[in-house]
Amino acid sequence: MSAESKAADQGVIDQFLKDCGWEDAEFIPMGADMGLRRYARLIDGERRALFMDMSRSGYEAGLNSFVKIGAFFFENGVRSCEVCNYDLDMGLALIEDFGDISFGDARRDGVSDVDIYHKATEVLIQIRKSASDNILQLNGYEETLIRRRLEQFVDYYMPIGTGRVTTQADHEAFQSVMKEIEKTLPPCPMGICHADYHLENLMWCPSLSEGYGLIDFQDAFWGFSGYDLLNLLEDARQTVPEDIKSEMKTLFCEGMSAQERETFDAWYVYLSAHFHFRVIGLFNKFAKEHGGVEFLAHIPRLQNYITNNLKNPILKPLKDFIETNKISFDCQVS
Repeated sequence: MSAESKAADQGVIDQFLKDCGWEDAEFIPMGADMGLRRYARLIDGERRALFMDMSRSGYEAGLNSFVKIGAFFFENGVRSCEVCNYDLDMGLALIEDFGDISFGDARRDGVSDVDIYHKATEVLIQIRKSASDNILQLNGYEETLIRRRLEQFVDYYMPIGTGRVTTQADHEAFQSVMKEIEKTLPPCPMGICHADYHLENLMWCPSLSEGYGLIDFQDAFWGFSGYDLLNLLEDARQTVPEDIKSEMKTLFCEGMSAQERETFDAWYVYLSAHFHFRVIGLFNKFAKEHGGVEFLAHIPRLQNYITNNLKNPILKPLKDFIETNKISFDCQVS
């Protein structure tokens, strides 16, 4: 069934709210995110909640994951939002309202980088401690949409960087190079990965004892334990000071042996490359197909990340691929 035919109409939404006892609440739309989820704030006297609609893109499985992962986090010391009511068939839910101030907002309002990133890294340490094996039976990295979207680099950035149309052979060569690098790495340290861990998915909640609220975790997977840290520190939308990056890596890796740290750093570099190559393709795709031209402002930052990544000897096969295909990371994208 298509995503459009599954989308919940207003009548379905009204009935869901009535069944949950929120039919008289003020309904304040909050728009959609890049994943096509829609949100609204519900206010009924002193009661507050968020309405979440995951129906438009067939997100019933995502809602199931949201409920399961959220409950697991909550029970294991990670302050996820509580799910008040839900309908898995319709992809609708009422969730705890953490307010309007994200960690990104708090940073822009003057909270120090040290406080922001230290707290965000402490949350990651708690997530890592929550499970030593894949007890939630999460998908592995290779099975995620995140991994599949790595191909967007070839489809949406490589034509700009080379000035030519790309082919299936380009896809095969690029993926082969990535696999070649991976085979040289030691066994990967594994853990639960939030999958989209950045300052806008952490809410600044000084009224809570934990001081934060974690959202948007339904796409969590089982993979490299540092994946969320690199997502946080190598953010495509904002630059993190180098001293903060170093300090947070040290905090996250506290207690590791020298060998464990070396392994962690190797995988961090490799999956940073995955992250930046995927996102530079995604932002160009979003601008081209959905009019999201505001994301193009972040392309120079991504180009810089990639250029710096390629200096690491671990990524030499990838650097050779870039040079052989004459892919520019100096070009202007518009």
